Amino acid sequence: MSNRLKAISIGIIAAFFFSITFVVNEVMANAKGYWGYTAALRYLWMLPMMLVVNRWLGSNLARVLSFIKQNLLAWFIWSQVCFVLFYLPLSWAVNYLPGWLISATWQLTIIFGVLTTPLIKVKLPNGQKQALKIPLASLPWLFVILLGVLLTVAAFLYHLQHITPMLLAIGAIMFGAVAYPLGNRQIMAVVDPTMTATEKVLAMLLCSYPVWLLIAGASYHQVGLPHVGQVINTFVVALSSGVIATVLFFKATQLAAHNMRDLAAVEATQSMEVVFSVLLSLLFLGHALPTPSQLLGLTLMVGGIIMLAMRE
Repeated sequence: MSNRLKAISIGIIAAFFFSITFVVNEVMANAKGYWGYTAALRYLWMLPMMLVVNRWLGSNLARVLSFIKQNLLAWFIWSQVCFVLFYLPLSWAVNYLPGWLISATWQLTIIFGVLTTPLIKVKLPNGQKQALKIPLASLPWLFVILLGVLLTVAAFLYHLQHITPMLLAIGAIMFGAVAYPLGNRQIMAVVDPTMTATEKVLAMLLCSYPVWLLIAGASYHQVGLPHVGQVINTFVVALSSGVIATVLFFKATQLAAHNMRDLAAVEATQSMEVVFSVLLSLLFLGHALPTPSQLLGLTLMVGGIIMLAMRE
């Protein structure tokens, strides 16, 4: 199996586990779980999980800390961007939008991800570093994906009267959709080439952990302790989306890191989150089938990812 096909396959599997986030977060919102806890508890759970995973894979905490020390400030700043500024807005938005629609809007991260590719620099044989270029051949299919997102969102909002909170929620999702690839790109620029995907996730967790503790403390001050169901559900999200999906996705991006066309295709596999989110919502949340307009939007998204992944 070629690196390209392997990276795309891993990206699709990661998309399934990522989709669990949107469904379980909606369950917590319906149960009146506080959004600050929804965000913070996921990452608080992730640290012990990733410590175990890294140990199992033969790494250790001292090795990860040594990588962080090489570029401490960059690791600290971009870990907040990639994790905190990505997930906090999504956790807030679920109070106003269904999980599957958040997943659809989240696909804008594909566009923003491609636009941030010049932030990655590769070392040439002569020792110089060169910024990678935006793969212009990807843009038509990215536009198809964007059109699918816009059609799906517009079809949902069309019959609603009070849409201001929902528009704010969509704005929050867009903010997170910029933060995630931006942080990931900047981390890729400083990561040691010998660092594994799991070590990268653990390093970002360690750097963002103090902020998550502060958010958890602020949540306690606001609403008291989280209820048991929210604690359990955030554990599920941490394991499926936070550990399994994140490691798989970072592994896929590392496989494609030096080929912008492959990297764009890997990031486009996140569109499959929408399909998985809709199916899981139908099965477990009792949502109605999407309307014809929404189905058209979803079809455009899936078509965009297939064409992006299959083109030469």
